[in-house]
Amino acid sequence: MSQHCAPITIGTPFLVRHILYLQKAHVLERQREQVFRLLNDELPEAEIVFASDVESVPQGAVFDVVIAPTLPWLPDALHRLGGYRWIHFLSAGVEKIWQMDFDKTHILMTKSSGVHGAPISEYVIGAILYFTKQFGRFHDQARRGEWQRTWLGELTGCQLTVLGLGHIGQSLARRAKAFDMLVVGTLRHLRPVEYVDRVVPWSLIGKELAHTDFLVVCLPLTDDTQGLVNDELLSKLKPQALLIDISRGGVVNGDAVLRALDNGILQGAVLDVFEEQPLPKESSLWKRDDVLITPHVSGTTPFYLERAIGVFVENLRAQQQGLPFTTPISTEMGY
Repeated sequence: MSQHCAPITIGTPFLVRHILYLQKAHVLERQREQVFRLLNDELPEAEIVFASDVESVPQGAVFDVVIAPTLPWLPDALHRLGGYRWIHFLSAGVEKIWQMDFDKTHILMTKSSGVHGAPISEYVIGAILYFTKQFGRFHDQARRGEWQRTWLGELTGCQLTVLGLGHIGQSLARRAKAFDMLVVGTLRHLRPVEYVDRVVPWSLIGKELAHTDFLVVCLPLTDDTQGLVNDELLSKLKPQALLIDISRGGVVNGDAVLRALDNGILQGAVLDVFEEQPLPKESSLWKRDDVLITPHVSGTTPFYLERAIGVFVENLRAQQQGLPFTTPISTEMGY
């Protein structure tokens, strides 16, 4: 990072007058007008510079804020600058940045936590209904012209266990209560959470897994969570539970999922993220009737950009009032 980047203390207000927005070229073409409007509404006097590759980043320029996804060329873009104070990431998951070559200790960093609450919680409810109401089976029957009835399950009274009660987990809990489900979840620091019946420490999760009908993984990928959902954890589940993984690739061990499916611990699995993406064609997860695979789309929504910029604005307003950021990135916790 440039020598012009002096340490910044969280809670110290500073004027935001120069913004650099980085994005892939084909995406920026669609976003530019909306981004300008959203940022200009909040900061009408600020200069907004757009760049779609390293070469278009102004050499030696100084910016108050850089707004960007976790682009692979982000470090090269930052090294071209004369200085910057704050990076706001357009994604909620930032595990990729820890291997990127730029100084993370003398700048402010925030993420777009909260943008995924609505779309991913809707995805999870849809996945639960897909298996409980056997929509896949009936879809296949209809294509064959078969009329074959069967008894269906019901969500009332079922236990939904959420590993990680962040924005997504809390949004999911609210929706699950509309189906009269029992909601249990984990938090690093225990506190009551609205719509959650029991918040438990990780040390007691085994007891809850034994009563779990639907296990949803909402954890960030860190050194502590890498491979956390493994054979040992899945073996504690109530037989015929359903696993739904909308965390980050690497939290859930794919081979352990296959073994749990084969031995009847899991009735099915809904997987949106994988240790290797795209999922290799030779993976045994493909073409299984008890696995629903989606290509990392659970968080997609037409409102994504608007919400991500909205999170930046929330952090901006807090910063200007001398308050802590609302969605800070912690170098200690890794997310």
